[in-house]
Amino acid sequence: SGLSSTTIAALTTTQLRGVTATQIGGLNTTDTVEFTSTQIGTLTTTQLSALTATNFSGLSSTTIGTLSTTQLRGVTTAQLGGLTTTDALEFTSTQIGTLTTTQLSALSLTNFGALTTTQIGALNPAQISSLTTTSIANITATTLDGLTTTQIAALTITQIDNLTTTRIASLTTTQIAGFTTTQVQSFDADQANAYVNAG
Repeated sequence: SGLSSTTIAALTTTQLRGVTATQIGGLNTTDTVEFTSTQIGTLTTTQLSALTATNFSGLSSTTIGTLSTTQLRGVTTAQLGGLTTTDALEFTSTQIGTLTTTQLSALSLTNFGALTTTQIGALNPAQISSLTTTSIANITATTLDGLTTTQIAALTITQIDNLTTTRIASLTTTQIAGFTTTQVQSFDADQANAYVNAG
């Protein structure tokens, strides 16, 4: 990048504002890991999106957890797809709820499956209904505990078709009450049995 990691760490927020997207894109992982939360908070969406997927993942997990909702809107799908599980777990509920459906689908199956019950519980109905059947099938029973009744009601019939009987059986009485009549009527025999005995 031409600048030492120590120099980059010393840049003021005013100086960072003057750094071009091209210069940001030329940084290496050793450089980007030196960014402080304050410095990252200064970057515009254009600057932030200029980071390569590798360098974005190179940001400390704590730093990623401090990105503003505006900044997150500018994060590319490639950057999100390159995150480690440790990075993904740093997303706050507010950050998770900010992700577009396209961004959410860019998370790797491993990272999506590792999200906590609190993070899953922060997904809005539009995000829930956009999840792929593979993502739905990859949700652990523990993580599924984070779904609210509103989120359960947002599940599409196709998504419900991919809920295993084990997942349905693990739902609480409160969650079970969230299914709509149309959803319940879409259950196959095994799912219906798990539904009746859940909670």
